[in-house]
Amino acid sequence: MIQTIEHGFKIDLDIKGKNRFIFDSSRPELSIEFVKKQGYKSLIINPFYGFLADDLTCIIPLKDQVEELIVGSDKISYKGLLEFSKLKTLGIPDNGKDVVELSSFPNLEVLTCTYSNRLLGLETCQKLSGLTLTSFKSKTKNFLDFPDLGSLSELKLYKTDISSLQGIEKQDNLMCLEIYSAPKLEFINALSKLKSINDFRVEKCKNIKDYETLAELPNLKKIILCESGEIRSLEFLKLLKSLEFISFWGTNVLDGNLTYCEGITYVGFDNKKHYSHKAEQFKKMLYK
Repeated sequence: MIQTIEHGFKIDLDIKGKNRFIFDSSRPELSIEFVKKQGYKSLIINPFYGFLADDLTCIIPLKDQVEELIVGSDKISYKGLLEFSKLKTLGIPDNGKDVVELSSFPNLEVLTCTYSNRLLGLETCQKLSGLTLTSFKSKTKNFLDFPDLGSLSELKLYKTDISSLQGIEKQDNLMCLEIYSAPKLEFINALSKLKSINDFRVEKCKNIKDYETLAELPNLKKIILCESGEIRSLEFLKLLKSLEFISFWGTNVLDGNLTYCEGITYVGFDNKKHYSHKAEQFKKMLYK
């Protein structure tokens, strides 16, 4: 939520209550003075909100204070970025020309970026706990050539060409995996080696063939399978004693037997004629 504060400056207040200062490049000196005085450690750089500079050099005086930097445009040059060696969180698109050397940020814990040949040194980010990648491509069409990131607990992929999750088992601390728009993804069976997973989500992954693998993840609490490949049966849910939430909106369960969902706190789906239950029945069960 964007709020206007002193001197007409703006901040973004996120759902966790963190204030991110939206840097105004038309008033760089005043902006820098205000950020230092107020102790802001998080900056948003976005032309839509007044950052009209061509690169990041005007914010370099804040390099020893800023721990989070979110760049909201692929039109900005990344000149000056490597000065921010104390970053713990970085959000940055691919601007199509500049190399981003991640080894320059040894304290990085959260990274949101576009995957390209200009993104270097991902393997050095051994403190990463959260990683969001857009356009992840792999020569092997899986995770065999993906670096082992020992601290990674949350991985989100958008628009990827992978066909299987083979190699994902290297991320042995992974708790949350989200995959959006992976039209070639067929096999998720490599997940069976990751007993740490408690949250699994896919959307627009139309060719997944082995949902039964999820039965081998005893700690799963949340499953979302939206607008994705047909599910033969939900029988595998019987083995998931910790499951609290399942949604399969836009995904067809072929045998129509939804009795396996009974007892789960939240069940979400779109009604179909061959289903044994209506969505409204699960709501009634919840609020009895």
